[in-house]
Formats: sequence, C-alpha cells, structure tokens
Amino acid sequence: MMKSTRLLTLALLACLFAACGDASGPDRPTAAPATEPAAPAVAAAPANDSPAPVAESPRPVEVVEESTGEAAAEPEPIVLAKTETADAAPQLQQYREGTHFTKLTTAQGTSSSPDAVEVAEVFWYGCPHCYNFDPIIDNWERTLPDDVNLIRLPVMWNPTNAIHARLFYTVEALGKLDEVHSAIFNELHVNNRMLTNEADILEFIKKFGISEAEFNKTFRSFAVESKLKRAKNLTQRYRIQSVPLLVINGKYLTTGDGIKNFDDMLAVANDLIIRERLAR
Repeated sequence: MMKSTRLLTLALLACLFAACGDASGPDRPTAAPATEPAAPAVAAAPANDSPAPVAESPRPVEVVEESTGEAAAEPEPIVLAKTETADAAPQLQQYREGTHFTKLTTAQGTSSSPDAVEVAEVFWYGCPHCYNFDPIIDNWERTLPDDVNLIRLPVMWNPTNAIHARLFYTVEALGKLDEVHSAIFNELHVNNRMLTNEADILEFIKKFGISEAEFNKTFRSFAVESKLKRAKNLTQRYRIQSVPLLVINGKYLTTGDGIKNFDDMLAVANDLIIRERLAR
C-alpha cells in the first residue's frame, strides 16, 4: 500500500512539472519561474484532449524562486550605443544575453504600431505559473510608458493549448477580454473546470452576456482562425519551450538561468524595453 501511494505521488509531481513546458522540444529549458504555493497544473493533453483535473488552490501573492543554484558570474558592464537624454528611461542594468535573455537571430514582426515597443506575454490558461503571473503582469502593465504596448499571445503546442487559444481569441473578438481573461484562469485553477469542449465553453461565457448565436458566429470565424495560425507560427518562430515568458519587440525573450522569479523577468523586460526605446 505504501509503495502504491508513493508511486501515485511521483506521478502527480511529474504532471505538475510537465504542465508549462513543451515536452517535445529537443532543447527544453528548465521549468518556468514559479510562485509559492503554485496552483496545480493542468497536464498537457494527449490525442484525446482530456487533461487531468486540477485541485483547488488560492492564488498566492508572493513570488519566490522555484529552485536555487550557484550565483551567476559578475556580468560585464553594458556600453550604450548612445547617450541617454534627460527624459529617457532609467539607466540600463547589467543583464547579459544568454544569462538573462535570449536574442532571436531574426527579429519577428509585431502587431503594434511602428512607433511602439511591443511586449508579448506568452501564456497558457492551463499553466499554474501563468495563473499566478496574471495579476502581477496586470499591475506591471499600469506602470508602462505610453509608447509600450502589452499584448497576450496564447501558446500553441497541442490540442489543449489550441482550444484555450481559440477561447481567448473568441472572447477578444467579442470585446469581452478585459472582463473574461482572469475569469478563465479562475475557472480552470479554482473551479476545476477544464473548458476543453465547446459545450462547457459556451456555458461558461454565457455568464458574461455572450449569447449562443454570438459564440457560434465567432468561435470558428475566419478572424479567429487567422489569429490561431499566427499564434502557432510565432510559437514556433520564437522557439517557445516554457511559459510564461515575455517577448520584447519580436527580438528578445526573457529566458535564461539568471531569471529565478517573476520579479527578475519583469526587471529584465524593463531593461530590454529601454534598449528598444533608445535604439529608435
């Protein structure tokens, strides 16, 4: 009996750490930064698209390291290409490529205006780290300059990601994203409803004044299909292997051994935003 209990515990832990990463990636990095205590994960779905249930857990408020390691080597100072003006953003910090961020070989196009710096939050509704990060990035967005545009990009690894991404773009197309986005996280991680079939999704979004006719017209519309294709394309081009993470102006990803928690991720993002503003 004790052996069976131990095996069951190990299996549950394996599901938790698999939830927010792409297991198929050949060079998958370590798990995304977590908070304490993290909400249970929704395991990536197999072919029949039926994820395991998630236990109820209140949203934590503190961000802590998921794991500890040796301290990074003292970084070399960054030499600015141009002098900051009096109204420029704060001084650049000593964050290094490969340790605190990854620079894409080829920059990808953004959906924001050319004079804006775009920050894309890559997420999955079933990821417990994304659930914990949601209120934090909401607060961070309020501190951004007017010329910085935060967008959200649902990751597209498998059928479960795809149905949740379809829900995201449907709600966005219906003009209800601000009202419904966080509620979707709560439905999965607090109410333990996976929202992986149309009937459950329709029942859920009716609570927000969306009619069945509106839902049916939008859920498989050309506009939603187009955004899903773009999300899948960017998931591949950005080589997304774990979530949440931030993509700055289609050039930089906030990934690296130097990022231990959400505070680190946002600090590096702020630094990369400054670089992009100075480069204009």
